[in-house]
Amino acid sequence: MSMLDSYHHTIFYPEDKEALSLATAKRESKVNLRSLPSAILVPHAAYQFSLEALHRSFSVAGDLKPSLIVFLGPLHQEVLEADAPSFLFTSSMEGISIAGVEYRFATTLIKELTASHAPFFAQEDSYLIEEPALELTLPMIHSYFGNVPVLPILASSCTGEQLQTYHTILESVVRQEKNVLFIVSANANALLPSPQAEEDARTFISRLKAGTSLLENRRGERISSCNSSSLEALRQIRAFSGKWTINGYFDKHGEQPEIKDHNDMKEKHVWHISAYQGETNA
Repeated sequence: MSMLDSYHHTIFYPEDKEALSLATAKRESKVNLRSLPSAILVPHAAYQFSLEALHRSFSVAGDLKPSLIVFLGPLHQEVLEADAPSFLFTSSMEGISIAGVEYRFATTLIKELTASHAPFFAQEDSYLIEEPALELTLPMIHSYFGNVPVLPILASSCTGEQLQTYHTILESVVRQEKNVLFIVSANANALLPSPQAEEDARTFISRLKAGTSLLENRRGERISSCNSSSLEALRQIRAFSGKWTINGYFDKHGEQPEIKDHNDMKEKHVWHISAYQGETNA
């Protein structure tokens, strides 16, 4: 198989196979999603800061049996002029090898989407190599769902026209594959000092809880989360047009009961949340 190599081990997650298996070992949840399609929101950061939030989201979906997982990740780097007008990127490889384990991509579907949505949707592995969010999430996906194929999509910030294309692509995936789980990788705010970090996180969370647009500008409010375009494209699908349930707030000190301002305004920080959308047993 033609596989990508891992590039972000030791920085974001353990390089050792046993240590990685232990860190990502499946956990149980009292609340469980019970139908597909569904969606979970997960953070991206070193496991030291994000692991508890990752498990909180994954454990809610742990009883599901998806036949496809769609990973919607951010694109932190600028799109090269040579790659324009592409703004959504996926892999040309069959998967990625991490700590001796091979993670499979949904290659047939990737080829179909590339053919039908070129030049906006492109197979360009350089963006996947640079972006750690997918790589740190794949071991969690494998732990909870085994060898279910993954469709990875990395998105840059979208214009209104691009957002419609993005939505159309995701809509076509849902029409084709009902038993799909969407995993959206997004932190609640950009790396910012207090109280701006908390203000941005609260705005982001309030929009998710209300099921309203993340791209709508309101006076005195700002959203700095790096993957709002993916969440907005997903929101425009009928099955995901409702409210997100927030299942936990986390900062560098661990889980918190709510978003609270940090006292040290000189230090920048990020808030992570766990959230999900779909029918549950609760």
